[in-house]
Amino acid sequence: MSTDGLRVQSLLLSAVLFGILGIAIAACGGTPAATDRYRTPVLLVHGHGMGSNSMSYIVSQLVADGYPPEFVHAVDIVPSTAGNVAAAEMFLMPAVSALLEKASQRREESGAVDTGPARVDIVAHSMGALSSRYFAVRLRPERVRTWISIAGANHGTEALCRFNDPGALEACPAFAADSRQSPIQLILNGSVTAKVDETPYGLGIDAEPELSVRPTETRSIAYFTLRIDPDEWIVPARSAELDGAGGFEIELSPGNAFRETSSGNFLFDDSGARAPDHDAMLAHPSVAEIILAILRAR
Repeated sequence: MSTDGLRVQSLLLSAVLFGILGIAIAACGGTPAATDRYRTPVLLVHGHGMGSNSMSYIVSQLVADGYPPEFVHAVDIVPSTAGNVAAAEMFLMPAVSALLEKASQRREESGAVDTGPARVDIVAHSMGALSSRYFAVRLRPERVRTWISIAGANHGTEALCRFNDPGALEACPAFAADSRQSPIQLILNGSVTAKVDETPYGLGIDAEPELSVRPTETRSIAYFTLRIDPDEWIVPARSAELDGAGGFEIELSPGNAFRETSSGNFLFDDSGARAPDHDAMLAHPSVAEIILAILRAR
């Protein structure tokens, strides 16, 4: 979410180095993971003030794990501070269609005789959580299989209140109380007086079952969130959590830094080790591992 160019450049350099290292390790370890033409394509959505290159490390880890390059796409939202509804309609909608078409073509060229993929998995960072969740909830829920946010501004953030661009105005204040403060937050999260299911069509259990919009044959989404606390860009840090997330167990290595604090909501808690900052989460090995574990388990 940072707009500081030096921070972004530093993050991108780290991401590239981590990506090269990850691929090198895979090669040194013997046979790389086999390319799997039957995987669900993955769309990655960047945060406020950032771009597709911020997702370079995660892209490299998905490919190293066996995803065909055609099955992974990091979208660019232009401008990167755009309003979330516009971002979903103008950039995420066509990006998902193009990704599914490209994946179907790749499968056909590789000899698959069945129909191509009908859904995508979405990995979103920071404010990208708002636009991508709007896409999943309001625009094309039948096109989304799994949705993961990394330090997501799911209930807004006070840290953007000093900015005046469309995206920041929608994210501020955190936990908006009415549509005058933030229409998109009210659509996605409701309010004390107008409650909604934060994770419609989700596999997890909602705290208030009477509000639950349960999965259907064509609409079934697994929601997961990853967060740090404190988070300099998501204030308060609990904004990242979602009610009704989760729905199935995932397996992590003993050294992974995340622990599940409530169903589907994971907190970086590495026994006293310093947590990465908001943007550096995108280049952290534990983040990549948990994303792959979630996608494999679905």
